[in-house]
Amino acid sequence: MKIHILGIGGTFMAGIAILAKQLGHNVTGSDKNLYDPMKSVLIKEKISFTEEYNPKILDNKYDLVIVGNVMSRGMKIIETLLEKNIKFTSGPQWLYDNILSHKKVIAVSGTHGKTTTSSLITWILKYAKFNPSYLIGGLPINLESPAKLTKSDFFVIEADEYDTAFFDKRSKYMHYHPNIFVINNIEFDHADIFKDIDDIIKNFHHVIRTIPKNGKIIYNIDDKNICKLINEGVWSKVISLSTKKSVKPDWLLTKDKNSFFISQGNRKKVIKSNLIGMHNYKNISLAIIAALQIKIPLNKCLEAISVFSGVKRRMEFVGYLDNIMIFDDFAHHPTEIESSVQSLRNEYNNKKILSICEIKSNSMISGTHKNKLPDALKKSHHSIIVRSHLFKWLLKSKKIKLMDSYLKIKEYIMNNKSDIDIILIMSNKSTKELRKYITNEKSNKK
Repeated sequence: MKIHILGIGGTFMAGIAILAKQLGHNVTGSDKNLYDPMKSVLIKEKISFTEEYNPKILDNKYDLVIVGNVMSRGMKIIETLLEKNIKFTSGPQWLYDNILSHKKVIAVSGTHGKTTTSSLITWILKYAKFNPSYLIGGLPINLESPAKLTKSDFFVIEADEYDTAFFDKRSKYMHYHPNIFVINNIEFDHADIFKDIDDIIKNFHHVIRTIPKNGKIIYNIDDKNICKLINEGVWSKVISLSTKKSVKPDWLLTKDKNSFFISQGNRKKVIKSNLIGMHNYKNISLAIIAALQIKIPLNKCLEAISVFSGVKRRMEFVGYLDNIMIFDDFAHHPTEIESSVQSLRNEYNNKKILSICEIKSNSMISGTHKNKLPDALKKSHHSIIVRSHLFKWLLKSKKIKLMDSYLKIKEYIMNNKSDIDIILIMSNKSTKELRKYITNEKSNKK
């Protein structure tokens, strides 16, 4: 089949392209702009793509067009697609119809931590010789690709609550029909899709209604919104994780000095990992619990975790500016930002941190989280927010600097180098140009 993918540069749609090609289809794609790491991934996978959405591309008589959720009515290529009556579908629907309907699906959901947790589960299964299929919204360092199709019965997928397509406003995860459903946390996000936190909880419950009786729901019982969700009703087995002994969870995550432990009853094991921060050890623990459901021994899970290298752009060390360490992180919600800063503070106790947030998510641009940002950044020694030309709101904080150019950021760093040990860059979009500018590499933007 000859397939063209609109919005192929996104992590999810790039994964769809890879899976479709591995099924034997002739796959091409287009996107407005393509950035690394997905641009390099597509080149490596030998999937042809064009930049910009030229309606004439549809003259190629495709058997099917898979439409990403970045596309909308009014775009010339979408209007041409409809006028020509070309067969089209969404990425999640194609994925279920062609692959997931034949697999046992392990889906990882939540406002934060989906990519890391789904990467961890995939790696544990691979390490244990289960060789799972997977589609992850990022690039795990231990895996050669963000997506892969194998003969395994298991498919691990990052289950996003964002909408499916311009013609299907259900959340993407509604298409996945998981057998094992992991819920990391639930907070208000995607203000362009959901009206409030109750709307999100209701949406999550729609997924729970699709999980079979012999399915498993693995969740963080410390999260009040998840507890509210579970209280709405479940028809599957629930398995809880907590960091509090008083809660009496099925599994307990504890910290003693610099070590983390996972325990069930009298069984207690230390977790050794290259990842940092309590939030990552929650991700690790949920991943282990998920793997245990398919009979992978606990010791084998812990072995796998000890050699897991992480995920690109998830607290990734990317280099130096003279003696200043630079980390790149996908954090773009106040909770994620606070966790990332706190993780570095814990790991590098006496180091001074400059946090740089580049505002690019719809919720942040709209100002939904503007009142929580100061608290999220308060553990940083210096804080900069890179203003998008799209947002109009002002931040009332004397400690946080708003800047509208990379030049101003570079000047600030140069003027304060003696008071900065670590630079933490946070955004849900590519930070490559900003990093180039900071480190004096050739850059052609801003």
